[in-house]
Amino acid sequence: MGIGSVGELLSRILPVFGVIAVGAVAGRSERFGERTAAVLNDLVYWIALPALIFTSVAEADLSAGVPGTALLASVAVVVLAYALGWAVARVVRRPRHEAHAAGLVASWGNVGYLGIPLTVAVLGPATAFAASLTSTVHTALAISVFLVAVTLDGRGRGEEGAVALPALLARRVLGNPVVLAIAAGTAVALVGLRLPAPVASTLGLLGDLAAPGGLFALGILLRGAVGALRGSGTAWVPIGAAAVVKLVVMPLLALGAVALLDVPAPWGAVLVLMCALPDAATVFVLTAQYRTWYRESTAVVVITTVLSLLTLPLVVLVLP
Repeated sequence: MGIGSVGELLSRILPVFGVIAVGAVAGRSERFGERTAAVLNDLVYWIALPALIFTSVAEADLSAGVPGTALLASVAVVVLAYALGWAVARVVRRPRHEAHAAGLVASWGNVGYLGIPLTVAVLGPATAFAASLTSTVHTALAISVFLVAVTLDGRGRGEEGAVALPALLARRVLGNPVVLAIAAGTAVALVGLRLPAPVASTLGLLGDLAAPGGLFALGILLRGAVGALRGSGTAWVPIGAAAVVKLVVMPLLALGAVALLDVPAPWGAVLVLMCALPDAATVFVLTAQYRTWYRESTAVVVITTVLSLLTLPLVVLVLP
């Protein structure tokens, strides 16, 4: 990784810590308590994040085509990483719904805010489309698997038993704001529709709230999360496992999938780099919506973001 790439990495990651730190300091005041974090979380989940994702997908140029092996490799790696995070949590006897959250955290990195610009900086502007599409696939798949899993687990525990399972799954997955944003953005990209400037600007302003809003909310809850987890040895096992899977195992799986499936350039390198990214505040946003493992997810976001300063340069050295 060259000096310019290292500078790009630092310029993207250090502000993450800055916003988390501001949120943590603000969280010591009664004015910025857990209620504020909940409101910010809702804003990001229902408004800002869908706007960000819709704009990113809608502006993609799909005319170049997509290698089937690249899609297959992305799906395989995300599913395997999810399964590993889930399995470790179950081995240490965490409840199934917490294990599914651990799987989500282990398999879904910061593919939007950090992944796309970092990929372009490291691999060049020609990789922008591959980075955007890989980011979309990872986001759609990780969220969908998590939503289906927690819905099935909730049904097993008697939740919403009066609703037919297919209808419940459709409502949870197809009614999810992020999934809807991806579907709508894909439809716009497929028909080649150009958004009117005022609409694009409005969505851009809303989308810009996603990263700082989620990080600020995470910072508010960080102190309480660390305090709640202190002294609980079993709680830290799935946290550590999710971090290791995300930063080490997932890029190794990607390297193997690229070699096995002969994924063409630049898609192979883009996939490996995307799989090596740390977790984003969006995993905290989603787990907090379901009130499951969200304290632990805050810890994983911070841990993986810190360690990625060491692991990402190493991954870049072995890109295919």
